[in-house]
Amino acid sequence: MINRAKEPERPHFEQLIQDVMARYQAAGVAVAIVNQETTLYQNFFGWRDAENQLPIDENTIFGLASISKSFTALAILQLAERGAIDLEGPLSRYIPEFCNAHAAQPVKVWHLLCHSAGFLPQPRTLASTVAKEMGIWQEGQAELGDHPGLAQRGAELICRRLDSQAEKTGRPGENLSYSNDSFGLLSEIVRRYGGEHSFPDYIENHILAPLGMNRSGVRFIAPAQDPNCSKLYYLEEDQRQWTRDFYDNAFVLMGGGAMKSTLADMKRYLQMYLRGGLTQDGAAVIGDYSLREMTKPRQQYAFQQQYGYALSIGRMGDWTMIGHGGSLTGVSSNFQWCPELGVGVVVLCNTSGVPAALIAEEALRWFDGRQIPAPRRQWQDAGWTPEQIAQAIGTYSSSEGDSDNSIQLYEENGKIALKRAGKPQPCVAAAQDLLIVPGPFADGGIQLLRDPQRGVWGLRTGGRILTKE
Repeated sequence: MINRAKEPERPHFEQLIQDVMARYQAAGVAVAIVNQETTLYQNFFGWRDAENQLPIDENTIFGLASISKSFTALAILQLAERGAIDLEGPLSRYIPEFCNAHAAQPVKVWHLLCHSAGFLPQPRTLASTVAKEMGIWQEGQAELGDHPGLAQRGAELICRRLDSQAEKTGRPGENLSYSNDSFGLLSEIVRRYGGEHSFPDYIENHILAPLGMNRSGVRFIAPAQDPNCSKLYYLEEDQRQWTRDFYDNAFVLMGGGAMKSTLADMKRYLQMYLRGGLTQDGAAVIGDYSLREMTKPRQQYAFQQQYGYALSIGRMGDWTMIGHGGSLTGVSSNFQWCPELGVGVVVLCNTSGVPAALIAEEALRWFDGRQIPAPRRQWQDAGWTPEQIAQAIGTYSSSEGDSDNSIQLYEENGKIALKRAGKPQPCVAAAQDLLIVPGPFADGGIQLLRDPQRGVWGLRTGGRILTKE
C-alpha cells in the first residue's frame, strides 16, 4: 500500500464534498477509504433523516442501485466456476423464454455481463407494476424478492420485449449499451441454477454471509422498516422530497439494482476485491482467474472508460481505477479501488442525482497526494467541418423513458450545438466524433457512432446508445 495523503489537503477534500452536497441538495453522504485490512479514512456528512436531523453511522442502510450488478456478476462467475453454467453458452439455454429473435448470432451469457448483447435501452419493467398485474401486491407490505412467480413472470415479459426489438446496437459482443434487463436476466439464471429458493437467498448465502455483510441484502420491506435506514431523497421541481419506498422505480428482476447495504458492510465487500477475491479469513468468495475476468477491459463504456464484467475500468494518471456506481430514487452510490495503490473507496448517498463517482475519484486523488479538487481541463474546439456537422445533426433517443435520454444536435453559428431534454447545454467538439459537455464539477463525454453504410447512426452517453431518428 502506498499512502501519499497529505493531511493539509483533507479540509479541501471535505469541502469538496460539502460543495457537491450543496449543489445537488444532498441530504447525507458516507465515505470510507480502506486497504486490505483496515479503514484509513471514514466520515459522515449530513443526515440519514434531514427533517429530524438523525445522523449517519457506518451501520446506516443505503440503497446501492447499480452497484448491485457487481454482486450479480460475482454470483454468475461462482456458478461458472462450479460448472453449473457456461459463460460461452447461449442465453436461450438457461432462459428458454428468450428466443434470440432478430440477432445475427446467439446472445451468450458473457455478453450480458458487459452490456453487449445488442439490446437498446428499454422502458423499465417495474416490480410493483408486475406484482399488481399478478394480484400479489400489498401496499407497503409485499416482500417480492423471494416470490418465484414474480421472477418467472418478469423473465417472460422482458424476454418477449427484447425478442420484439428488431433494431440492435450491433452483433452480440460488438457494442456496449447499458442494459438493466441484461442483469435482470442474469439474476434469473442465478435463481434457476444457483440451488437456492431465490436470487436474494443465493446472494445472502454465497456472498454476504461469507463476508460478514449482515446488514445487506436484496429485500425491500425490512430495510425500509429498519430504524437506522436512510430516507430516500429526490428533487421535484427543485424541491427536495423524500420516501421510504425501495420499490420506487425498482426492476421486476432484482439483479440490476436491488441491493441495500451499509458503509461497514461495503468496506468488507471492497476489501474482498483488494484481497483478490478472499474473505478476511482467507476463504475464496471468487477465484483469482474469475476476478481477473471481471476486471478485464472488454467494451468501450464512456470517454476514457472501459467495461469488464459489471465493473468499469478507468485511469487516474498512471493508476487504474476499477468499480461501479449506482443511481435510483434516493440513491447515489459508488465504489472504486486502485490496484496499484492497494486502496479503495466507498461513497453512499441518500439523494438522487449526486455525482458519487466524483467524490470517490477525489478521495483516491487525495490518498495519492494529488491536488484537490482535480484541475479542470480546458478543452479546445477541434473545428468540425460543415460536412462533419451535417452528418451529426439529428435527434437521438431511446425508448427507456428517461427524458435525459433525448439529445438533439444542431448547427448554430457554424458550430455543433446540443440540447438535452429540450434544454440547450454547452458542448465542445473536442475531437472527431467526441463532444465534451462541461459540468459543475467534472466534464462528460458524448461519443458519436458511425459505420460506412449508415454514417452517424447513434451516440453513446452515460454508457447508453441512443439511435438517430
